Amino acid sequence: MFNIFFEHIKNDFDFLKKSKLLVCVSGGLDSMVLIDLLCKTKHDVSVAHCNFKLREKESDLDEEFVREYCLNNSIPFFSKTFVTQLPKNSLQMAARKLRYDWFYDLSKKKKLDYILTAHHMDDSLETFILNLSRATGLEGLMGIKSLNGIIVRPLLIFSKNNILEYAKKNNIKWREDSSNIKNDYLRNQIRNQIIPFLKQLHPKFLSQSNTTMSFLKNSNIIIEKYINIQKKDNFYINGDKTIIAKKFVKDNKVEVYQLFKDYNFKKPDEIIKLCNSISGKIIESDSHILLSDRLNLILKKKSKEFDEIIKVGKKGIDNPIKINIEIGDFEAKFNHKSIFISKDEVKFPLILRKFRKGDIIYPLGMKGKKLISKYYKDQKMSFFDKQNQWLLCNQDEVIWIVGERVDRRYFKSKKASIKIDVL
Repeated sequence: MFNIFFEHIKNDFDFLKKSKLLVCVSGGLDSMVLIDLLCKTKHDVSVAHCNFKLREKESDLDEEFVREYCLNNSIPFFSKTFVTQLPKNSLQMAARKLRYDWFYDLSKKKKLDYILTAHHMDDSLETFILNLSRATGLEGLMGIKSLNGIIVRPLLIFSKNNILEYAKKNNIKWREDSSNIKNDYLRNQIRNQIIPFLKQLHPKFLSQSNTTMSFLKNSNIIIEKYINIQKKDNFYINGDKTIIAKKFVKDNKVEVYQLFKDYNFKKPDEIIKLCNSISGKIIESDSHILLSDRLNLILKKKSKEFDEIIKVGKKGIDNPIKINIEIGDFEAKFNHKSIFISKDEVKFPLILRKFRKGDIIYPLGMKGKKLISKYYKDQKMSFFDKQNQWLLCNQDEVIWIVGERVDRRYFKSKKASIKIDVL
Protein backbone atom coordinates (compact mmCIF):
# COMPACT_ATOMS: atom_id res chain seq x y z
CA MET A 1 0.00 0.00 0.00
CA PHE A 2 2.85 2.39 0.80
CA ASN A 3 4.29 2.15 -2.73
CA ILE A 4 0.88 2.67 -4.31
CA PHE A 5 0.28 5.68 -2.04
CA PHE A 6 3.69 7.11 -2.92
CA GLU A 7 3.00 6.83 -6.66
CA HIS A 8 -0.55 8.14 -6.23
CA ILE A 9 0.71 11.30 -4.53
CA LYS A 10 3.48 11.71 -7.10
CA ASN A 11 1.14 11.35 -10.08
CA ASP A 12 -2.09 12.97 -8.85
CA PHE A 13 -1.20 15.24 -5.92
CA ASP A 14 2.37 16.29 -6.61
CA PHE A 15 1.52 19.81 -5.36
CA LEU A 16 1.31 18.44 -1.79
CA LYS A 17 5.07 17.84 -1.63
CA LYS A 18 5.91 21.53 -1.31
CA SER A 19 2.78 22.44 0.67
CA LYS A 20 1.93 22.78 4.35
CA LEU A 21 -0.80 20.31 5.20
CA LEU A 22 -3.47 20.22 7.88
CA VAL A 23 -4.41 16.58 8.47
CA CYS A 24 -7.72 15.82 10.15
CA VAL A 25 -7.06 13.05 12.68
CA SER A 26 -9.79 11.54 14.85
CA GLY A 27 -7.58 8.78 16.27
CA GLY A 28 -9.46 6.11 14.33
CA LEU A 29 -7.97 3.56 11.93
CA ASP A 30 -8.27 5.57 8.72
CA SER A 31 -6.82 8.86 9.93
CA MET A 32 -3.97 7.17 11.83
CA VAL A 33 -2.96 5.31 8.64
CA LEU A 34 -3.14 8.57 6.68
CA ILE A 35 -0.88 10.48 9.07
CA ASP A 36 1.55 7.54 9.13
CA LEU A 37 1.79 7.49 5.32
CA LEU A 38 2.27 11.26 5.14
CA CYS A 39 5.03 11.17 7.75
CA LYS A 40 6.82 8.34 5.93
CA THR A 41 6.63 10.27 2.65
CA LYS A 42 8.11 13.26 4.52
CA HIS A 43 5.30 15.77 4.03
CA ASP A 44 5.03 18.95 6.10
CA VAL A 45 2.06 18.12 8.33
CA SER A 46 0.08 19.57 11.22
CA VAL A 47 -2.79 17.76 12.91
CA ALA A 48 -6.30 18.98 13.74
CA HIS A 49 -8.53 17.03 16.14
CA CYS A 50 -12.20 17.72 16.98
CA ASN A 51 -13.67 16.69 20.32
CA PHE A 52 -17.49 16.77 20.22
CA LYS A 53 -17.85 15.26 23.73
CA LEU A 54 -20.43 12.81 22.35
CA ARG A 55 -18.94 9.74 24.04
CA GLU A 56 -17.98 11.37 27.33
CA LYS A 57 -14.67 9.92 28.57
CA GLU A 58 -14.02 8.10 25.27
CA SER A 59 -13.92 11.41 23.39
CA ASP A 60 -11.35 12.85 25.82
CA LEU A 61 -9.21 9.70 25.53
CA ASP A 62 -9.29 10.02 21.72
CA GLU A 63 -7.96 13.56 22.02
CA GLU A 64 -5.21 12.51 24.43
CA PHE A 65 -4.23 9.64 22.12
CA VAL A 66 -3.81 11.92 19.10
CA ARG A 67 -2.06 14.59 21.17
CA GLU A 68 0.48 12.05 22.47
CA TYR A 69 1.10 10.69 18.95
CA CYS A 70 1.86 14.20 17.70
CA LEU A 71 4.12 14.92 20.67
CA ASN A 72 6.10 11.72 20.09
CA ASN A 73 6.46 12.51 16.38
CA SER A 74 7.10 16.28 16.72
CA ILE A 75 3.93 17.19 14.80
CA PRO A 76 2.12 20.49 15.54
CA PHE A 77 -1.20 19.61 17.19
CA PHE A 78 -4.42 21.63 17.31
CA SER A 79 -7.64 20.59 19.01
CA LYS A 80 -11.04 22.16 19.55
CA THR A 81 -13.89 21.11 21.81
CA PHE A 82 -17.44 21.56 20.54
CA VAL A 83 -20.60 21.47 22.63
CA THR A 84 -23.44 20.15 20.44
CA GLN A 85 -26.95 19.94 21.87
CA LEU A 86 -28.88 19.07 18.75
CA PRO A 87 -31.51 16.49 17.76
CA LYS A 88 -30.00 13.18 16.65
CA ASN A 89 -31.34 13.52 13.09
CA SER A 90 -29.42 16.77 12.52
CA LEU A 91 -26.37 16.08 14.68
CA GLN A 92 -24.11 14.60 12.00
CA MET A 93 -24.69 17.44 9.53
CA ALA A 94 -24.22 20.08 12.24
CA ALA A 95 -21.01 18.43 13.46
CA ARG A 96 -19.69 18.24 9.90
CA LYS A 97 -20.26 21.96 9.36
CA LEU A 98 -18.67 22.87 12.69
CA ARG A 99 -15.51 20.88 12.05
CA TYR A 100 -15.03 22.00 8.45
CA ASP A 101 -15.59 25.64 9.41
CA TRP A 102 -12.89 25.20 12.03
CA PHE A 103 -10.53 23.42 9.61
CA TYR A 104 -10.86 26.27 7.11
CA ASP A 105 -10.36 28.91 9.81
CA LEU A 106 -7.36 27.09 11.29
CA SER A 107 -5.67 26.58 7.92
CA LYS A 108 -6.10 30.27 7.16
CA LYS A 109 -4.73 31.44 10.53
CA LYS A 110 -1.76 29.07 10.45
CA LYS A 111 -1.12 29.64 6.73
CA LEU A 112 -1.55 25.99 5.82
CA ASP A 113 -2.18 25.20 2.16
CA TYR A 114 -4.39 22.08 2.13
CA ILE A 115 -6.73 20.15 4.41
CA LEU A 116 -6.41 16.35 4.18
CA THR A 117 -9.05 13.86 5.30
CA ALA A 118 -8.90 10.06 5.44
CA HIS A 119 -12.01 9.21 3.41
CA HIS A 120 -11.59 5.95 1.51
CA MET A 121 -13.37 3.87 -1.16
CA ASP A 122 -15.95 2.44 1.25
CA ASP A 123 -16.86 5.95 2.42
CA SER A 124 -17.44 6.95 -1.18
CA LEU A 125 -19.78 3.98 -1.67
CA GLU A 126 -21.67 4.95 1.51
CA THR A 127 -22.18 8.43 0.09
CA PHE A 128 -23.37 6.99 -3.23
CA ILE A 129 -26.01 4.81 -1.53
CA LEU A 130 -27.00 7.58 0.88
CA ASN A 131 -27.62 10.00 -2.00
CA LEU A 132 -29.36 7.29 -4.01
CA SER A 133 -31.95 7.13 -1.22
CA ARG A 134 -32.59 10.86 -1.61
CA ALA A 135 -33.69 13.07 -4.51
CA THR A 136 -30.35 13.80 -6.15
CA GLY A 137 -28.91 14.65 -9.52
CA LEU A 138 -26.07 12.86 -11.25
CA GLU A 139 -23.48 14.73 -9.19
CA GLY A 140 -24.88 13.10 -6.05
CA LEU A 141 -24.04 9.66 -7.44
CA MET A 142 -20.37 10.31 -8.12
CA GLY A 143 -19.16 9.52 -4.62
CA ILE A 144 -16.69 11.73 -2.78
CA LYS A 145 -14.41 14.12 -4.63
CA SER A 146 -10.70 13.47 -4.19
CA LEU A 147 -9.98 17.19 -4.62
CA ASN A 148 -12.50 19.84 -3.66
CA GLY A 149 -10.96 23.30 -3.32
CA ILE A 150 -8.30 22.94 -0.64
CA ILE A 151 -9.77 19.65 0.63
CA VAL A 152 -7.70 16.64 -0.48
CA ARG A 153 -8.67 12.99 0.07
CA PRO A 154 -5.68 10.85 -0.99
CA LEU A 155 -7.02 7.52 0.37
CA LEU A 156 -10.05 7.23 -1.93
CA ILE A 157 -8.24 4.69 -4.11
CA PHE A 158 -7.99 2.30 -1.12
CA SER A 159 -10.63 0.10 0.48
CA LYS A 160 -11.20 -0.23 4.20
CA ASN A 161 -9.60 -3.68 4.03
CA ASN A 162 -6.47 -2.23 2.37
CA ILE A 163 -6.17 0.28 5.20
CA LEU A 164 -6.72 -2.34 7.91
CA GLU A 165 -4.11 -4.68 6.41
CA TYR A 166 -1.56 -1.83 6.24
CA ALA A 167 -2.23 -0.87 9.87
CA LYS A 168 -1.75 -4.43 11.12
CA LYS A 169 1.37 -4.99 9.04
CA ASN A 170 2.96 -1.74 10.28
CA ASN A 171 1.83 -2.05 13.92
CA ILE A 172 -0.16 1.17 13.79
CA LYS A 173 -2.26 1.84 16.86
CA TRP A 174 -5.68 3.43 16.68
CA ARG A 175 -8.80 3.92 18.78
CA GLU A 176 -12.16 2.37 17.99
CA ASP A 177 -15.18 4.70 17.97
CA SER A 178 -17.90 2.74 19.77
CA SER A 179 -20.63 4.81 18.07
CA ASN A 180 -19.64 3.36 14.67
CA ILE A 181 -21.17 -0.02 15.50
CA LYS A 182 -24.52 1.52 16.46
CA ASN A 183 -27.17 1.90 13.78
CA ASP A 184 -28.64 5.15 15.09
CA TYR A 185 -27.86 6.98 11.84
CA LEU A 186 -28.71 6.09 8.24
CA ARG A 187 -25.04 6.24 7.25
CA ASN A 188 -24.18 3.70 9.95
CA GLN A 189 -26.98 1.40 8.76
CA ILE A 190 -25.57 1.59 5.24
CA ARG A 191 -22.04 0.90 6.52
CA ASN A 192 -22.92 -1.93 8.90
CA GLN A 193 -25.82 -3.66 7.15
CA ILE A 194 -26.29 -2.75 3.49
CA ILE A 195 -22.71 -2.69 2.20
CA PRO A 196 -21.66 -5.98 3.86
CA PHE A 197 -24.77 -7.61 2.33
CA LEU A 198 -23.92 -6.22 -1.13
CA LYS A 199 -20.35 -7.48 -0.81
CA GLN A 200 -21.69 -10.93 -0.01
CA LEU A 201 -23.84 -10.89 -3.11
CA HIS A 202 -20.95 -9.77 -5.29
CA PRO A 203 -17.35 -10.06 -4.00
CA LYS A 204 -16.20 -7.31 -6.37
CA PHE A 205 -19.09 -4.97 -5.57
CA LEU A 206 -16.85 -2.28 -4.04
CA SER A 207 -14.39 -2.05 -6.94
CA GLN A 208 -17.17 -2.32 -9.53
CA SER A 209 -19.17 0.46 -7.87
CA ASN A 210 -16.05 2.60 -7.84
CA THR A 211 -15.71 2.04 -11.61
CA THR A 212 -19.37 2.97 -12.05
CA MET A 213 -18.84 6.23 -10.16
CA SER A 214 -15.88 6.97 -12.40
CA PHE A 215 -18.09 6.47 -15.49
CA LEU A 216 -20.71 8.78 -13.97
CA LYS A 217 -18.08 11.47 -13.41
CA ASN A 218 -17.10 11.31 -17.08
CA SER A 219 -20.75 11.44 -18.13
CA ASN A 220 -21.27 14.46 -15.92
CA ILE A 221 -18.40 16.27 -17.64
CA ILE A 222 -20.15 15.79 -21.01
CA ILE A 223 -23.48 16.99 -19.58
CA GLU A 224 -21.86 20.06 -17.99
CA LYS A 225 -20.30 21.04 -21.32
CA TYR A 226 -23.69 20.78 -23.06
CA ILE A 227 -25.51 22.69 -20.31
CA ASN A 228 -22.90 25.48 -20.39
CA ILE A 229 -23.52 25.87 -24.14
CA GLN A 230 -27.27 26.06 -23.50
CA LYS A 231 -26.82 28.68 -20.78
CA LYS A 232 -24.43 30.72 -22.90
CA ASP A 233 -27.04 30.86 -25.69
CA ASN A 234 -30.16 31.35 -23.54
CA PHE A 235 -29.20 32.96 -20.21
CA TYR A 236 -28.84 36.69 -20.91
CA ILE A 237 -26.96 38.63 -18.26
CA ASN A 238 -28.23 42.16 -17.62
CA GLY A 239 -26.34 43.80 -14.76
CA ASP A 240 -26.96 41.73 -11.62
CA LYS A 241 -29.87 39.85 -13.20
CA THR A 242 -30.08 36.94 -15.63
CA ILE A 243 -32.99 36.86 -18.10
CA ILE A 244 -34.30 33.48 -19.31
CA ALA A 245 -37.20 33.14 -21.77
CA LYS A 246 -40.06 31.09 -20.35
CA LYS A 247 -40.51 29.42 -23.73
CA PHE A 248 -36.93 28.11 -23.62
CA VAL A 249 -37.54 26.60 -20.17
CA LYS A 250 -40.84 24.98 -21.18
CA ASP A 251 -39.32 23.60 -24.40
CA ASN A 252 -36.45 22.00 -22.46
CA LYS A 253 -38.16 20.51 -19.42
CA VAL A 254 -35.78 17.57 -19.11
CA GLU A 255 -32.84 19.95 -18.77
CA VAL A 256 -34.36 22.26 -16.14
CA TYR A 257 -32.67 20.60 -13.15
CA GLN A 258 -29.22 20.81 -14.77
CA LEU A 259 -29.82 24.39 -15.94
CA PHE A 260 -30.71 25.70 -12.48
CA LYS A 261 -28.85 23.41 -10.05
CA ASP A 262 -25.89 25.81 -9.77
CA TYR A 263 -28.32 28.33 -8.27
CA ASN A 264 -29.47 25.76 -5.68
CA PHE A 265 -32.92 25.17 -7.16
CA LYS A 266 -33.63 21.48 -6.62
CA LYS A 267 -37.27 21.12 -7.75
CA PRO A 268 -37.55 21.52 -11.53
CA ASP A 269 -41.36 21.17 -11.38
CA GLU A 270 -41.55 24.40 -9.38
CA ILE A 271 -39.57 26.25 -12.06
CA ILE A 272 -41.78 24.92 -14.87
CA LYS A 273 -44.86 25.88 -12.84
CA LEU A 274 -43.43 29.39 -12.40
CA CYS A 275 -43.27 29.72 -16.20
CA ASN A 276 -47.07 29.42 -16.27
CA SER A 277 -47.71 31.81 -13.37
CA ILE A 278 -48.62 35.50 -13.29
CA SER A 279 -45.96 38.21 -13.32
CA GLY A 280 -44.56 38.99 -9.91
CA LYS A 281 -44.61 35.47 -8.48
CA ILE A 282 -41.28 34.28 -7.13
CA ILE A 283 -39.59 31.14 -5.86
CA GLU A 284 -36.43 31.11 -3.79
CA SER A 285 -33.44 28.86 -3.23
CA ASP A 286 -30.89 29.27 -0.46
CA SER A 287 -28.88 31.63 -2.66
CA HIS A 288 -31.11 32.97 -5.47
CA ILE A 289 -34.53 34.37 -6.34
CA LEU A 290 -36.38 33.46 -9.54
CA LEU A 291 -39.11 35.88 -10.64
CA SER A 292 -41.90 35.42 -13.19
CA ASP A 293 -42.00 38.51 -15.42
CA ARG A 294 -44.31 38.34 -18.46
CA LEU A 295 -42.43 36.30 -21.09
CA ASN A 296 -39.28 35.77 -19.02
CA LEU A 297 -37.91 34.42 -15.79
CA ILE A 298 -35.52 36.78 -14.01
CA LEU A 299 -32.79 35.22 -11.89
CA LYS A 300 -30.96 37.21 -9.24
CA LYS A 301 -28.59 36.37 -6.42
CA LYS A 302 -29.96 37.14 -3.00
CA SER A 303 -28.52 40.25 -1.44
CA LYS A 304 -28.08 40.84 2.26
CA GLU A 305 -31.11 42.46 3.81
CA PHE A 306 -30.48 45.91 5.20
CA ASP A 307 -32.25 45.73 8.56
CA GLU A 308 -30.00 48.40 9.96
CA ILE A 309 -30.38 52.10 9.27
CA ILE A 310 -27.66 54.11 7.54
CA LYS A 311 -27.04 57.57 8.97
CA VAL A 312 -26.62 60.40 6.47
CA GLY A 313 -24.84 63.45 7.86
CA LYS A 314 -24.45 66.90 6.30
CA LYS A 315 -21.49 65.67 4.22
CA GLY A 316 -23.57 62.92 2.58
CA ILE A 317 -22.43 59.31 2.08
CA ASP A 318 -20.63 57.22 -0.54
CA ASN A 319 -22.10 53.78 0.32
CA PRO A 320 -24.33 51.91 -0.31
CA ILE A 321 -25.33 54.70 -2.72
CA LYS A 322 -23.65 58.04 -3.25
CA ILE A 323 -25.63 60.93 -1.78
CA ASN A 324 -24.33 64.50 -2.01
CA ILE A 325 -25.69 67.24 0.32
CA GLU A 326 -25.23 70.98 -0.19
CA ILE A 327 -26.37 73.74 2.19
CA GLY A 328 -27.07 77.23 0.81
CA ASP A 329 -29.82 79.07 -1.09
CA PHE A 330 -31.45 77.15 -3.94
CA GLU A 331 -34.34 77.31 -6.35
CA ALA A 332 -35.85 73.96 -7.22
CA LYS A 333 -35.10 72.37 -10.56
CA PHE A 334 -37.40 69.43 -11.08
CA ASN A 335 -35.63 66.11 -11.73
CA HIS A 336 -35.66 62.67 -10.19
CA LYS A 337 -32.07 62.90 -8.99
CA SER A 338 -32.41 65.92 -6.69
CA ILE A 339 -34.68 67.23 -3.92
CA PHE A 340 -34.82 70.66 -2.30
CA ILE A 341 -35.79 70.99 1.36
CA SER A 342 -35.39 73.33 4.34
CA LYS A 343 -32.74 72.76 6.98
CA ASP A 344 -35.22 74.06 9.58
CA GLU A 345 -37.58 71.14 8.94
CA VAL A 346 -35.18 68.22 9.20
CA LYS A 347 -32.86 66.91 11.86
CA PHE A 348 -29.46 65.46 10.96
CA PRO A 349 -28.42 62.78 10.59
CA LEU A 350 -31.06 61.76 8.09
CA ILE A 351 -31.80 58.05 7.74
CA LEU A 352 -31.37 55.88 4.64
CA ARG A 353 -33.16 52.53 4.76
CA LYS A 354 -35.31 50.06 2.85
CA PHE A 355 -39.12 49.79 2.86
CA ARG A 356 -40.99 48.82 6.03
CA LYS A 357 -44.60 47.71 6.19
CA GLY A 358 -46.87 50.71 6.80
CA ASP A 359 -44.49 53.34 5.33
CA ILE A 360 -46.39 56.30 3.84
CA ILE A 361 -45.53 59.36 1.75
CA TYR A 362 -47.40 62.50 0.70
CA PRO A 363 -46.26 62.41 -2.94
CA LEU A 364 -45.51 65.69 -4.69
CA GLY A 365 -48.00 66.11 -7.53
CA MET A 366 -50.60 63.87 -5.92
CA LYS A 367 -53.39 64.43 -3.41
CA GLY A 368 -53.44 62.97 0.06
CA LYS A 369 -51.09 60.37 1.41
CA LYS A 370 -50.14 57.03 -0.11
CA LEU A 371 -48.82 53.76 1.19
CA ILE A 372 -45.37 53.29 -0.31
CA SER A 373 -46.27 49.66 -1.04
CA LYS A 374 -49.20 50.97 -3.13
CA TYR A 375 -46.91 53.48 -4.85
CA TYR A 376 -44.55 50.63 -5.79
CA LYS A 377 -47.47 48.66 -7.19
CA ASP A 378 -48.85 51.63 -9.19
CA GLN A 379 -45.42 52.23 -10.68
CA LYS A 380 -45.31 48.55 -11.69
CA MET A 381 -42.01 48.12 -9.89
CA SER A 382 -40.69 44.57 -10.10
CA PHE A 383 -39.86 42.52 -7.04
CA PHE A 384 -36.17 43.24 -7.57
CA ASP A 385 -36.80 46.98 -8.09
CA LYS A 386 -38.59 47.08 -4.74
CA GLN A 387 -35.71 45.26 -3.08
CA ASN A 388 -33.22 47.77 -4.47
CA GLN A 389 -35.24 50.92 -3.70
CA TRP A 390 -33.92 53.24 -0.98
CA LEU A 391 -35.92 55.60 1.23
CA LEU A 392 -34.47 58.81 2.73
CA CYS A 393 -36.13 59.67 6.03
CA ASN A 394 -36.29 62.45 8.60
CA GLN A 395 -36.43 60.27 11.69
CA ASP A 396 -39.57 58.14 11.04
CA GLU A 397 -41.00 60.17 8.13
CA VAL A 398 -40.11 59.36 4.54
CA ILE A 399 -38.80 62.46 2.75
CA TRP A 400 -37.88 60.86 -0.54
CA ILE A 401 -38.34 57.63 -2.41
CA VAL A 402 -34.82 58.09 -3.70
CA GLY A 403 -34.71 58.83 -7.40
CA GLU A 404 -38.51 58.50 -7.63
CA ARG A 405 -40.78 60.83 -5.64
CA VAL A 406 -40.33 63.50 -2.94
CA ASP A 407 -42.75 64.15 -0.06
CA ARG A 408 -44.57 67.43 -0.75
CA ARG A 409 -44.52 68.38 2.96
CA TYR A 410 -40.75 68.77 2.75
CA PHE A 411 -40.28 69.94 -0.83
CA LYS A 412 -39.43 73.65 -1.24
CA SER A 413 -39.69 75.23 -4.68
CA LYS A 414 -38.35 78.56 -3.35
CA LYS A 415 -35.99 79.41 -0.54
CA ALA A 416 -34.69 75.89 -0.20
CA SER A 417 -31.64 75.71 2.05
CA ILE A 418 -30.64 72.09 1.35
CA LYS A 419 -30.06 70.38 -1.96
CA ILE A 420 -29.73 66.58 -1.90
CA ASP A 421 -28.50 64.71 -4.99
CA VAL A 422 -28.24 61.03 -5.62
CA LEU A 423 -25.29 60.35 -7.92
